[in-house]
Amino acid sequence: MVPIIKTEGLCHRYSVGTPFERAAIEDIDFEAKRGEFIGVIGHTGSGKSTFIQHLNGLLKPTAGRVYYEGRDIWESKAATRETRFKVGIVFQYPEYQLFEETVYKDIAFGPKNMKISDDEIDMRVREAAEFVGIDSELLERSPFDLSGGQKRRVAIAGVIAMGPSVLILDEPGAGLDPRGRESILENIKRYHEATDATVIMVTHSMEEIASAVDRIVVFNRGRIAMNGTPGEVFSRGEELEDMGLSVPEVTRIAKRLRELGLPVDTSVYTIEQLKSILLSLKGGGRGA
Repeated sequence: MVPIIKTEGLCHRYSVGTPFERAAIEDIDFEAKRGEFIGVIGHTGSGKSTFIQHLNGLLKPTAGRVYYEGRDIWESKAATRETRFKVGIVFQYPEYQLFEETVYKDIAFGPKNMKISDDEIDMRVREAAEFVGIDSELLERSPFDLSGGQKRRVAIAGVIAMGPSVLILDEPGAGLDPRGRESILENIKRYHEATDATVIMVTHSMEEIASAVDRIVVFNRGRIAMNGTPGEVFSRGEELEDMGLSVPEVTRIAKRLRELGLPVDTSVYTIEQLKSILLSLKGGGRGA
């Protein structure tokens, strides 16, 4: 099966030809399958934000290739334009990009640029609003009258309404309280489960990423340092810490329990996994 998104030898350098020239990402080989939920993590300056901006043509590679469904997205202007509708990006603090007089018009902005019928636009707006938890009575309100969490949902709905095959979110929970972050994440998971879309989420929250994704890609110094399931990645806790990252609190607890002599798998990353292990130990004894 052809990956929905693929990069080969992707490199990007800023300020080329000046004394300030620097490499942001180098030799990035990456694939995403249709329907995958992928988490991208890395410390500030690791290259992850530069990377995602290449996936829909916002940045052009200094070297290497980006493919959407097997087609080089830079082979023509038409290919680049089409990719920008198929691969949607929700940037960090997207609510600052809201500008229309009503929530409805803000969500409808992207679909209108796709030159589809008014009926199709209306259906997409209402479906996107439902996915992100925006009540229909809020559609005629000004987006500037909403709470921070509601504004975030409106901004995400505006990208979802374009019907992207790939949805990329850069720190969707940034700046929200714990309840708001959890609610946004649940909306994203519900959207992923209800569609065949590929979701790529950049986040600093290990708890968020552990509970949601199928695979984690770790960026460090402009390169991919790890690529595997949450269990595979979080089992390398010391390496993550050397990169300035951490592991979920549950994984830390499991590691400490093992240091105390309990036969606990240190690759666990959810409360449910750790609870299951501890219950099995209780039932079968320390040697189980």
